[in-house]
Amino acid sequence: MPAVQTPPTQDPTEVRMTFGEHLEELRWKLVKSLVALLATFVLATIFYKELVWFVVQPHFQVMEWLEIKNSNAQLIAGAYTKPIWAVMKLSLIVGLFAASPYIAYQIWSFISAGLYPRERKYVIRYAPFSFLLFFGGCIFGYLVLIPYGLFGLAQIVNIPAVQPTYLFTDYLDLVMSLTIITGAIFQLPLVMAFISAIGLTTWRTWIRWIKVAIVAIFVTAAILTPTPDVFTQLLLAIPLLLLYGLGILLSAFVSPSPPRP
Repeated sequence: MPAVQTPPTQDPTEVRMTFGEHLEELRWKLVKSLVALLATFVLATIFYKELVWFVVQPHFQVMEWLEIKNSNAQLIAGAYTKPIWAVMKLSLIVGLFAASPYIAYQIWSFISAGLYPRERKYVIRYAPFSFLLFFGGCIFGYLVLIPYGLFGLAQIVNIPAVQPTYLFTDYLDLVMSLTIITGAIFQLPLVMAFISAIGLTTWRTWIRWIKVAIVAIFVTAAILTPTPDVFTQLLLAIPLLLLYGLGILLSAFVSPSPPRP
């Protein structure tokens, strides 16, 4: 006589939350994240002079390359209120970046309970690399792409009869946007590895697409760089090509093994 299988009993330590309790937990996660963002924003605002000094260094580097005197290299306010709003935006971006690890932890602690073990493994594996790649892209944009891109722009409009003057707000908008964009596109190898890890493609497919990738990378570099000169575009295209190669290596490492016959 076959043994009667009893259904598995529920773990008494497992506590199921109601929909209202989930909403309450989400609310507190958002409150904690906003408090952390507010604290880092206020701290960045307090040290706004140091932040502005750090951000404008590429501009003065370009002015030095162009042999423009310090008295003529100063950025122009343009209006009474424009620098204030620009500094507030800068402080908000810096505060968000500083608070992002804590905010990411709050988000993770909320959604991790609803993920499968395999999904949690992917997040734990890729999240630190994503942050490092974004940080590396921001550093590359600040140290390489922005100064040489601004230098190319200044040379294009180098008219002897025109005194070069630059608005502080326009400069900050350009620097912040290029830095964030560069950090975002440096996620390329991670995206390639993730697509390969879930089985949508393989590292061999990335190799077959390498010609298309080269064209796409150069088009992207031409769109994102502030100047139309080839040198500045190569400054962005070459790292992207190296990142594409890194993505192929990572894809080969994380791709699921084919089933044995």
